[in-house]
Amino acid sequence: MTQVQVAAVLDVPQSFVSKYESGERRLDVIELRYVVRTLGVSMQVVLDRLEQ
Repeated sequence: MTQVQVAAVLDVPQSFVSKYESGERRLDVIELRYVVRTLGVSMQVVLDRLEQ
């Protein structure tokens, strides 16, 4: 998915997605849950990748 597509599903500006992708902004747990669901992966997959 593109940033624009993710932003549209989350109903946030594209800049919101850009900032967390670049590390300029951090997501809280609730926001992360919404992003994970939007991308169609599980929270466990994301957490496992963070551990690597």
